[in-house]
Amino acid sequence: MKITKVEAISFHIPFDPDYHLKFAYRTSGAADHVLIRIFTDDGIVGIAEAPARPEIYGETQKSIVALVDQYLGPYIVGKDPFSLEEIHALLDHIPHNNCAKGAVDIALHDIIGKSLNLPVYKLLGGKSRDTVSLSWMVGINTKEKMAKECKKFLGLGIEAFKIKAGVDFKEDRERFLSIRKSVGNDALLYIDANQGFKSLKETVAFICDLEKHGLAFIEEPFPVRNRRDRLEASRLISIPIMGDESCFTPADVAQELELGALRIVLVKVARTGFFKTRKIIYLCQQAGIPCMIGSQGDSSIGAAASLHAAVAFPNILFPAEVSYHLRMKGELLRNPPEFKNGKLTVPDRPGLGIEIDEKALGKFRI
Repeated sequence: MKITKVEAISFHIPFDPDYHLKFAYRTSGAADHVLIRIFTDDGIVGIAEAPARPEIYGETQKSIVALVDQYLGPYIVGKDPFSLEEIHALLDHIPHNNCAKGAVDIALHDIIGKSLNLPVYKLLGGKSRDTVSLSWMVGINTKEKMAKECKKFLGLGIEAFKIKAGVDFKEDRERFLSIRKSVGNDALLYIDANQGFKSLKETVAFICDLEKHGLAFIEEPFPVRNRRDRLEASRLISIPIMGDESCFTPADVAQELELGALRIVLVKVARTGFFKTRKIIYLCQQAGIPCMIGSQGDSSIGAAASLHAAVAFPNILFPAEVSYHLRMKGELLRNPPEFKNGKLTVPDRPGLGIEIDEKALGKFRI
């Protein structure tokens, strides 16, 4: 089997206006992503999604499409999709561009799974469960609106909430306490500062205060380059620091594990594909560090890919942050993963187990 063509299609799916997502440094109101399709001479087509995150990775829709059309696609046309080591060596001739390369890898695994008549989770190590519990990400807003949003999704069965913060300690505290009151003491709450905190002393005091109210862990409190404060904070607080922006690649994760500040690593399949995701998870396994499956703002295409990784490894924490697509007002799949009682069902068909709705793609493509 040989690769014959690689296709990149931009699409735009708006969010429900009630669930626009404000971070410490930007606001997201739509999925402006790229569908990747890899065709083979056997008629098998692999699909994946490349999220554009210019503020994080420097990738835009146009840059992803251009890179795939001009470089990544030509690199792999004519190659055997099973030759992952060779293909990744070629892809890495281009530095960075994590989501573009990650999507190519995901589409290749979709092809491999379809060719072998196996779901991708069986290629990764098997399936530990049929469903995945979800965490809901709530953007910065008034404390009343954030509490109301969390209460709604608690009613849908989601019992974990990732609270965006990193703008103002006092307001972040008030938002957290309002959400805690709204969802009760049994819900899992954690904060993502998106590198927004600057003062070590204030950050440690803030975290220690919220620990008393059940703060489970804190994600990326400081700018990634500020390794000194990340390490010192980890020594002064009792809850874990989770790495995200500091953990883009296996090399990044190896450096962070050596530093010793992180006690959880967030894995985003969209930026590492399955090939490099496995490397990150194995590094963490050896270090005795659990991983959590995150979201890169994926639609249900990326959600399906993340679900396969979420059930295939023993050191994956639950819940998973694979709920981003639930805020979107549009669907590209004929068979999106089923959402019920706060959980998503892992696709069980060959490959990723999903199929593009061509009519819907025609509606949302750019």
